[in-house]
Amino acid sequence: MNRKLFLKVKDILHITYTGESKPAKHLIVALSMMITGIFLGNHVQLYQIALWVPLDIQLLSIVRRFERFVENPEVDAEKFFRPFVYAMQCCFGGQTVYLIIDCTRVGKKCRSLMIAVAYHYTVLPVVWKTVQGGKGHVTGALQKELLKLAYTYFSHQDVVVLGDAEFSNGQVIGWLREVGWDFVLRFQSSYKLKTHTNADWEATQTLYEAAKVDRGEVCVWKKVSFTEGNKFTNLTVTVQWDKNQAELLCLVSSLSFSQQPHVIYEMRYWIETLFGNHKSRGFQLSRTHMTTPAHIDRLILALAIATCMALGLGTHLVLIHQTQLVDRSDRRDLSLFQIGLRWFFRLLVLDRLDDFKMVFSWAFKLPPAGCQPAT
Repeated sequence: MNRKLFLKVKDILHITYTGESKPAKHLIVALSMMITGIFLGNHVQLYQIALWVPLDIQLLSIVRRFERFVENPEVDAEKFFRPFVYAMQCCFGGQTVYLIIDCTRVGKKCRSLMIAVAYHYTVLPVVWKTVQGGKGHVTGALQKELLKLAYTYFSHQDVVVLGDAEFSNGQVIGWLREVGWDFVLRFQSSYKLKTHTNADWEATQTLYEAAKVDRGEVCVWKKVSFTEGNKFTNLTVTVQWDKNQAELLCLVSSLSFSQQPHVIYEMRYWIETLFGNHKSRGFQLSRTHMTTPAHIDRLILALAIATCMALGLGTHLVLIHQTQLVDRSDRRDLSLFQIGLRWFFRLLVLDRLDDFKMVFSWAFKLPPAGCQPAT
């Protein structure tokens, strides 16, 4: 049964990688082994992955093969993942693409910066880059570099970039305005604004307190100049302080207030589901012992492919209205990732891997968890 899974993964990769850029056969085999071990072992430590590889090879030989894969400079994670991004693009149509940029800790000594597409309360990974450092923000230059990589995929589509406070810097906003991408970015309440031409530069916190709005209401300034240092003009700033929030939620956006940037920003939190699936609720990425950024990028490659397979399979089950096979019929309890993952294991134990289908679609609305039928 497990061997059939390995062969199925290998077939998927062989079909995915075509043409002159197709990786060497031994790299495809190694990647297939890693993805199989990640699914079955639910872990990313190479020894734990190797335990679940259904091939009659000495365990330490499998571990060493994985080590060679993550150490191999010929394995360009962005290039290897490119066909999966193209598969996502085929389903976009004319709708706006929401890209979420965020950073997460990986292991004890590294942080990974990732850009992902918002997708039915979760995200599909697009590009990522790991750097050394367990704490703090990554540089604006690296953020801009990764955004440029994402631009190669989405340059002809309407895009809105969503990000936390570390991304509301001059390099990121300046580049986004240069290429014509919209954005909704959080920023610190100490940042200064100029609310009209003759106004003084004032801290956002001061402006909010002077407005005297009720807790939970949205305070908005239109056509604002943003930060005294950068002086970005004609932007929208919204500030909200809900009762359950410890601090102000300050957002700067190129969108008009009528487009509700404060509502759109809620999608930014969807990337936390991906990080949770990669880490504590899934593949335990936070427990990797790797400390070399390039090695971690290649490990995340295997995770990203496994994530796409699970989400693609979950999407297929939603589209054929069969989520009750793994979830409740009277409401949706499971995330799209868990729907796909559970159906994946059901296909495995039922010896029905030929029914595996990985598809992406924006043509359905996933019901909110817990209150509507999963149809």
